[in-house]
Amino acid sequence: MGGGAEPWPDSVAAPRLLLRAFRHEDVADFVPLIGDWQVARWLARVPHPYTAADGHEWVELAARDRAAHAALAFLAVRTEDGAPLGATGLHLDRDRPGSAEIGYWVGTPYHRAGYGLEMVTAMLDVGFNRLGLSRIWAAADPDNLPSRSLLLKAGFRQRGERRYDFAARGRSVLAPYFEITAAEWPARREGSA
Repeated sequence: MGGGAEPWPDSVAAPRLLLRAFRHEDVADFVPLIGDWQVARWLARVPHPYTAADGHEWVELAARDRAAHAALAFLAVRTEDGAPLGATGLHLDRDRPGSAEIGYWVGTPYHRAGYGLEMVTAMLDVGFNRLGLSRIWAAADPDNLPSRSLLLKAGFRQRGERRYDFAARGRSVLAPYFEITAAEWPARREGSA
């Protein structure tokens, strides 16, 4: 799965960010960001409260998933000062070869600065052009209007709804489902979507 011509990247450069693998020494920096209720409440697989132990478990899981070519997760670090500000990743869909779910989050102090779109755009490029995926999808909480807007700006199209569990809130919701295909990506990348 995800057997593009190039090997899985160790890092990805975006205009203002470096997307790189998580490290244990990053835990003290990213746990307060993802542990913030204003971030965690929108994430499907993130518990709340989010502890340092959760962060270390995530670093280990991300490394195992990468080694197994099951998922590619990156910490987003601002290039100007090295500040971690969020994360993004692709989780390959076992049920649909050539497909992956994209996830992302941006810490509250960095909201509304375009970093989320920058991360998602970089990961779409990795998914389609380096991993050889044919389709990337996402689900967003129906009340998370900024995330839904980001997906549309990135070229995704809403294609229905899916039942999705949100761990931090302990509930399941019918969430808008978005996707973009490899055939649609070139037009988005060129800015004509």
